[in-house]
Amino acid sequence: MFIRNLAVLIALSLSICAAQTAADKPAEPESIGIFFYLDSATQTLKRLPKEDWKRHSKAGWSTVTTDLKLDGTSSSFRTPAGAKDIFVFRASEDSAEKAKLYRFTIKGDRREFEQGKWKRRDYQPNPGVTVDIAKYGESSYKIVPEAPLEPGEYAVFTGDTGAVVFTFGVDASGR
Repeated sequence: MFIRNLAVLIALSLSICAAQTAADKPAEPESIGIFFYLDSATQTLKRLPKEDWKRHSKAGWSTVTTDLKLDGTSSSFRTPAGAKDIFVFRASEDSAEKAKLYRFTIKGDRREFEQGKWKRRDYQPNPGVTVDIAKYGESSYKIVPEAPLEPGEYAVFTGDTGAVVFTFGVDASGR
């Protein structure tokens, strides 16, 4: 009888531990290459809006600058200033390492940032906002800015060309 009760107690303990482990696992994006904002209050992922962009090159005396431009002065997705900004996306390890976060400059009715500059034969890419990229779950990664983001407009994407750009804004007064 003692052995049977002990076996039942062990089985029950194992099932409770397994249920807790499954509940503690982070939510992961199902779609590849789509960026999400991790809402720290609810631990839910909120999809960032994808926006169309244009590349523009301008030549100077000895340089050529490449800019990425988007129409409109702000993203529809907003986060409060001072929040712990964490962005989650599903990608291959190679793509994850190329993820970038840039802050826009508002010029007229559009947002833009410099991607890089050619000086003669040397290319100097804009490194963007300094971030940490780390594994988030089994098949996803997270991007965490090293410092809290200042109020403004931002873009996040994988790859050097920014084939798909996701945007968000940081509000000075909160949501």
